[in-house]
Amino acid sequence: MKKYFKNNPTLFIKKCISVLLILFGICFVLLNRDEYYSVHKDYVPLKEEIREEETIIEFSGNHTFEQVFYGWDGVLSKATIRFYNQGRINSTGSVTVNILSDTGELLVSSDKSLTKINASDRTAFAFDNDITLEKDKQYLLQIITHDAYNPQGFGLYTHIDKGDLFGQLSQDGNKIDSRLRATFIYTFYSFKALRSMLVLLLLALVFVLIPFERVDTIIKQKTGKAVDTNILISRIFFLATPVLCVLIGDRFNGFHLSEMIERMFSFEFLFNLMIYVTIWMLVYMVVNRTQYTSIIVLVLTFVADIANYYVWLFRGCPILAADVQSATTAANVAANFSYSLDMTGIWGVVYIISFVSMLLSLKGYPGLKLKKRLLAVAASVVLVLCSNALFFRSDFVATHVKFSVWHPQTTYGENGNALSFVLSCASARIHKPSGYSVNEVKKITEEYVSDSASDSDGSDCQKPNIIAIMNEAWADLNYNNTLDLSEDYLPFLHSMKENTIKGKLYVSIEGANTANTEFEFLTGDTLNFLPYRVIAYNEYIKDITPSMAYTLKDQGYCGINAYHPFLASGWNRTNAYPLLGFHNFYDQEYYKANGNADIVRNYISDESDFKQIIDDFETAKKESSDPFYLFNVTMQNHGSYTGSRGMVDTKIKIQDKALYDFEAEQYVNLAKLTDDSFKMLIDYFKKVEEPTIIVMFGDHQPPIRNDFYSAQFGKDVDNLSVEQKSNWYSTPYVIWANYDIPEQELDMSANYLSSYVMNLAGLKLTGYNKFLLDLQKELPVISAVCYKDKDGNIYANDEESKYSTLLHTYEILQYNHLFDTENLVDEFFFLKE
Repeated sequence: MKKYFKNNPTLFIKKCISVLLILFGICFVLLNRDEYYSVHKDYVPLKEEIREEETIIEFSGNHTFEQVFYGWDGVLSKATIRFYNQGRINSTGSVTVNILSDTGELLVSSDKSLTKINASDRTAFAFDNDITLEKDKQYLLQIITHDAYNPQGFGLYTHIDKGDLFGQLSQDGNKIDSRLRATFIYTFYSFKALRSMLVLLLLALVFVLIPFERVDTIIKQKTGKAVDTNILISRIFFLATPVLCVLIGDRFNGFHLSEMIERMFSFEFLFNLMIYVTIWMLVYMVVNRTQYTSIIVLVLTFVADIANYYVWLFRGCPILAADVQSATTAANVAANFSYSLDMTGIWGVVYIISFVSMLLSLKGYPGLKLKKRLLAVAASVVLVLCSNALFFRSDFVATHVKFSVWHPQTTYGENGNALSFVLSCASARIHKPSGYSVNEVKKITEEYVSDSASDSDGSDCQKPNIIAIMNEAWADLNYNNTLDLSEDYLPFLHSMKENTIKGKLYVSIEGANTANTEFEFLTGDTLNFLPYRVIAYNEYIKDITPSMAYTLKDQGYCGINAYHPFLASGWNRTNAYPLLGFHNFYDQEYYKANGNADIVRNYISDESDFKQIIDDFETAKKESSDPFYLFNVTMQNHGSYTGSRGMVDTKIKIQDKALYDFEAEQYVNLAKLTDDSFKMLIDYFKKVEEPTIIVMFGDHQPPIRNDFYSAQFGKDVDNLSVEQKSNWYSTPYVIWANYDIPEQELDMSANYLSSYVMNLAGLKLTGYNKFLLDLQKELPVISAVCYKDKDGNIYANDEESKYSTLLHTYEILQYNHLFDTENLVDEFFFLKE
């Protein structure tokens, strides 16, 4: 050992570091052994089902269905069954699901009322007791209905193809030549994964300990040829680095080794490979060392992949080009999330430790001489130009892979991380709408003349105070009418009727990117015409941008301040808010200085937030008789809900085990605190003599695990219909006044809400406000998910319809409003002076 150290001390130290890395990896794998539980779904894949062979058995009353099926090794945690139950809110009766042994012994049971049975998607039945089934052994799925009745019809979906899973189906003892649409979900401990990880790390350890100099000596003695196996292996690793980068990304996306190998013959693999080759060449051009180039590129890939892994986990959407400018906001909240890894993430760590430790254990060699290095630089430049032409200047990639601009989750993993990110960069470019010109904008706007701020309408009506609150993650999780709670968690909201307008607010985001909903509210613009997940505050608010704040400022409102009880740096608000017309932006330091900083979990509570609203309203009224306006973005209910940022008492319980989720239960109890705080705010303004309007709305659904939402919908959220997805991308809103306004239930999208409130308040409106109010009559919903017409028909946001021309008109106006700042039609977007 001493001799080895004296001959090459640097290599000896590198090998020691490699050994330590591998030992860390082994400890890491063993310490995370509780994460090796996996889920197995046993069902007939949809691709094997022919739609025409599907039938519905309709019935009512008391019936017993029995379906023979074959077990799989593991603990059966729940079963999902597809029922027909349209208009379920009017249904009565219940369903019991039993699992019996082949001898008729009852193993587990679960019950549900018909009102909790999904209309056409699978309904989950969770079992109280864990039972382990045996592979290929016969069992019986028993469905018993009790006084089942639905005036629109109730039944079970069946299919002719039984596959290898199902046997005989019977109804009340009578045989049926088909099978139920059912899925059996098992949990099991993956000893195989644990063994495989340890074997890979031990193989890496063996590699590190191989004395390659001794191997070279033996080869020379046997063959007489001088061979440097170290440099040969180093070059192989160097050339294989881009391939290893693709494999690490695929591992983080849940692909197994056999699937990775199969994918090597796909366009997705080749396109990812080209991206990594480009990065690899650029790094080599700078570093000029094969070994260190490989290590740097692999580590950079791992860091990007694990960042994407956590972002996808926390918000339900992977990293896109638009997220790069949101890094500051991400850093603000990053410390409050729980960074545990599941088995997919652990595999990614094992891969990088194995590859890096083996590379690090190799002897280094000098880099290229000047002439050859210049050739490498030239090759890198050519490669960059070719990549730019391929990915950004042509449609070749787009025609050979599928990339969903509006819902990238559906294609991101299949395409690979590098390719998906590059495609999101390509799709983020803003294109001028066809037929756009300033003259065309002026022609459209002739019909909508802005009011004059100085003109009197001849009435003595006092302009109402307006308090606008966007409440973080405020949502009604019963939008799909499936969540069974011990008590209502939004009782005050649901009780509000007098002088109240409320309904469903269709937003363009789910789980994250708060600033996009406030952008739609304040400006009247829609994300329908912007790249997916782009943050307008980061990308587009670079100059004075007409908004609700300017419209109210021009009518003599005081206040005109923005509030957010958290860090000011999030979403570029410190730059965006002044350009949107706000006088001041008050962050968490303002709340602390004023003694309104009580904490719920890690955040200033909604109660403290609303008390600050009251305090500032009272202060403003002592100084001025002008009407008052503020815009507030709360923080209390921000995700995650795992306990990493503190917990709240769960007085309200989720009673259906099939839908139970720890995070969801934390969330509903948080939202109950919001409901209580909102009641306090309303009670205060009921006593205020001046007319006041309060509007509160949610920015997005809470970032709870997708499994919870999938269970609610009865299908994976990646496969939701446009209507289901639009329901998921919706929040409640409520407009309340302390004077008479017409009570109404009305659904709309976020881009209309500020114009609607100002019109309700009897205020002067810009031409843009008037256009939006007219547009709302035809298309009450326009979001990044869909648009919905006045008759209730829902269209995908990129779907052609008779409203396409009207949408194109809106797009032209928005382009002028947001992008063509040099030619902004001021008289349309601002009140007349």
